[in-house]
Amino acid sequence: MKNKKKILGIILSLTILLIISVSIYNIKENKKIELIQLSNHTTTQMMGYIIKTKNDKMIIIDGGILGDTQNLMNYIEKHNNKVDYWFLTHNHNDHVTAFTEIAKNSNVMIDNIYVSLNEKEWYEEHERGRAEFSNYLIDLLNEEKIKPKVKTPALNEKIQIDGMEVEILGIRNPEITQNPGNEQSMVIKFNTGKTSILILGDTGEKSSEKLLKNQKEKLKSDIVQMSHHGQSGATKELYKEISPKICLWPSPDWLWNNDSGAGENSGPWKTLETRKWMEELGVTKNYIEKDGDITIKIK
Repeated sequence: MKNKKKILGIILSLTILLIISVSIYNIKENKKIELIQLSNHTTTQMMGYIIKTKNDKMIIIDGGILGDTQNLMNYIEKHNNKVDYWFLTHNHNDHVTAFTEIAKNSNVMIDNIYVSLNEKEWYEEHERGRAEFSNYLIDLLNEEKIKPKVKTPALNEKIQIDGMEVEILGIRNPEITQNPGNEQSMVIKFNTGKTSILILGDTGEKSSEKLLKNQKEKLKSDIVQMSHHGQSGATKELYKEISPKICLWPSPDWLWNNDSGAGENSGPWKTLETRKWMEELGVTKNYIEKDGDITIKIK
């Protein structure tokens, strides 16, 4: 009788443990990844994204200008002042000034920094107007406390982050000297196994051609970040190959509406043309920087 009670007790304990284990597994499986598109906190265009993984790893892409720093810091502080992975698409201040401010002047711990830059001399020759900031960024990345965290990815390198595969489809293109800075943008594809997200940075016409030539079979993605804030960036042919369901627009209101101050379509920007391309591709979901910080839950 005692043995029977003992056996029943063991069976009951094992059953409870099994139920608890299954419940924990289901919670983890059902927990969705968060993709946050940050809004501009000045009138200037900017780009910044945060990805929070199922197990609460924080990934940041670019981050914005100086005036966007505090908004980004608010998210980082909620993550115990730690960033697990920070990807910098290219050297322009509207993308990475918030990073330089945080990396230089805060107690934030950044574990990994992925960036693909040319040498100082390249920027001094081909992008003189931005050479001073480029030199500052390069010097910062070479500082003693930061340099060990910096990684220069190889083309097609795959990085595993909490069950997500991150593949580098584009790196610096020093041979492209027309529209030079934008064309150096790192192109990053995040794949959760169920959802793919393509980050283009400020990819331009020449690097679009290069991607179509060398990465065509890898381009199709569920979500795409619209290049160069949605105007005069990637080509229509590249977007057609990507064939997205959702578009992320790092575009302030004036750029979204091509408004130079005299109303819609009064400016020189090509955003309305790009918007038409996306309509033709059947995109029905557009998330726009002008509408504030937006969180998208994905599988």
